[in-house]
Amino acid sequence: TQTSRCNDGALIHHVTNPTVTSKLSKSYEALIMGYHTDESLHEIRCEGVDIGSKYGGKTQPAKSLVIIDHPRPKATLVSITICEGKNRQIRRMFHAIGSGVMRLHRTHIGTLSLGDLQEGQWRMLTPEEVSNHLQWNL
Repeated sequence: TQTSRCNDGALIHHVTNPTVTSKLSKSYEALIMGYHTDESLHEIRCEGVDIGSKYGGKTQPAKSLVIIDHPRPKATLVSITICEGKNRQIRRMFHAIGSGVMRLHRTHIGTLSLGDLQEGQWRMLTPEEVSNHLQWNL
């Protein structure tokens, strides 16, 4: 059977480049500084934020931004999905609203879930996963 490899430059470009027309979504769980509410996250969710011209200017609004929990009085755990993927975009978006990211974990690329993979682990993708979840034809 055919497998995809990490050294497939065109696929990597398709998945990671923010200018690619497919705009694969990337989903993360982020632990951010401060006690946030839907109101304090409104700008990221509904308008997009300016992360500086050096880093691409104004972002698109997050595709999804959900408060999961407040694990500590001055911390908020969120789930966020974006479609651009500019360099350090999540960190820069929260910085733009006066917060910071203490922990960031990618959970999905497109509809492909990281599942039980731990940090530093990897696995081969099946051709079906590459085609169906990453919108890429082998």
